[in-house]
Amino acid sequence: MNEVMTKNIKIFLMSLISQNVKNFVISPGSRSTPVVILLAEIAKNNSDIKLYIDVDERSASFLGIGLSKKLHLPVALICTSGTAATEYSSAVAEAKLSKIPLIVVTTDRPMELSDIGAPQAINQQNLYGENTKSFVNLNLQDEGLEVSKYVEFETQRIAMSAVHEPVGPIQINLPLRKPLMPNLDTDDPSINKIQSLVKRADVGVDWLKKFNNKKVLIIAGPESNNYHNQLIKLATEKRIPLISDILSNTRDDSEYVVNNFDLISKKMNPKNLSEYQPDVILKFGGTLVSAPISNWLSSLNSQTTVVNINNTELNDYTLSTNAIIDGSEVDVIDAINKLDFKTDVYYSQEILKLDQKAESIKNKLIEQNFSEMSVAQVMDESVEPDSNIFLSNSMPVRDFENYYFGTQNRNIYCNRGANGIDGVTSSAMGVAIDFLHNYLVIGDLAFFHDMNGLMMAKRYNIPITIVVVNNNGGGIFSFLPQAKADEYFETLFGTPQNIKIKNVANLYDFEYLRVESENEFKKALSDSSKQKIIEVVSSRPDNVANHKLLEKQFGEGIDKYVETNR
Repeated sequence: MNEVMTKNIKIFLMSLISQNVKNFVISPGSRSTPVVILLAEIAKNNSDIKLYIDVDERSASFLGIGLSKKLHLPVALICTSGTAATEYSSAVAEAKLSKIPLIVVTTDRPMELSDIGAPQAINQQNLYGENTKSFVNLNLQDEGLEVSKYVEFETQRIAMSAVHEPVGPIQINLPLRKPLMPNLDTDDPSINKIQSLVKRADVGVDWLKKFNNKKVLIIAGPESNNYHNQLIKLATEKRIPLISDILSNTRDDSEYVVNNFDLISKKMNPKNLSEYQPDVILKFGGTLVSAPISNWLSSLNSQTTVVNINNTELNDYTLSTNAIIDGSEVDVIDAINKLDFKTDVYYSQEILKLDQKAESIKNKLIEQNFSEMSVAQVMDESVEPDSNIFLSNSMPVRDFENYYFGTQNRNIYCNRGANGIDGVTSSAMGVAIDFLHNYLVIGDLAFFHDMNGLMMAKRYNIPITIVVVNNNGGGIFSFLPQAKADEYFETLFGTPQNIKIKNVANLYDFEYLRVESENEFKKALSDSSKQKIIEVVSSRPDNVANHKLLEKQFGEGIDKYVETNR
């Protein structure tokens, strides 16, 4: 029996590897013994195979998300049976919505131990439901040549499905019975690799010619397919203003990149804003971080055509899409570049002037005092080019959307599929592995939520600077209507944890610095070669007051500019 199990598990693993699954995050357990031992044996002789060990399955799954985000490749998770597999659930939901190709390998009790009271046995069939694209149950201990051929084919088929549009996670369940120790020092099987031969089809963009010399905008949402440089080039060559979401990785000092449309669309008088309505919008990427820009899209009348690129599922809660182009982003960009197509240059210049004025107003207002809003601006000025910056959900990603201008080209990441605060540190570690300059910006509650992720920095010697914005609770709730419920707010929403960030740093052997001024923060950021935690102490009431005052003054300033230059 062990010979059959060993042979089929090796076929399974080599089939995954043949489909470019070469990064594996393993959480130890008994039932997964033969899979991980044989994988380690394969990796011993193949430097392309990378194994990462994380004892916490939830942390491991988000580490896998971070790795996949950085590498733009599928990443496999492997765990034992029972509740271990359920710990992947949050990350699988995030992977579906963020279009991350996670290969979730759950080992299981065999059929005869199912639904009969056996220990560590739960129903693992299609465990993640609609959050996975595909599910397969592979019986690797069945004998026969046809079984081995099926394992080889089915493993490749389901792995390929994870990376084909719409990209997403899949689950492979492996029921295994004892004895679990495989035969070692056996030859690796040869695999008949299934080739993915995708012939590029002509992308239909000729109809854009009807918008020749019209008012055109590009909106770049969060990207997952690594096309941001081509998109900036398209905007520049066609003279199209590009509204840049913080997660689009298009924020830099390029002439046609617009970084300030969030506050413009939020605080400008609607009558003034209507003067900048375009004839057509080309929308790339996922759901925008900016609620104000999304609300603006929802408010546009039928005079504006909103074209979604490579979004055939029509995931658009703004309900603004009235055309789609079915094709990869790179192919669409290439096709538009080749099109004899010009834009209304005067309109483009007016948008760019508006953005420049908005940036000038914001800069002056932020510089008045050091606050949570200053974190994005100071990091923009101080962090090395081409660094990785991972943002937590809640306030950090919103503040970076508003106050990070993109003076240098950097890699900005966030788990913006399900928008949760779980697994943020672990995902940041996945992005940071084998990279020199890494930063994580996170609130105190999200930091508390995933302290286990800090262990990965120790295990894999990851240089990372973690900026913890500590306002002692859930800062974003102070901006919401429930903040007015004084009697219940702190207990139910503010939830102060009184965490001693310094003690956490000591527990994981991180250097610790507390900063209270812009100069102290800049100095603390000066060396990114270490494992460092910088605590930025804030007050939730002060933070709300600072945001509201800046937004009020910004709205007054930007409206005055428009009305003066009308």
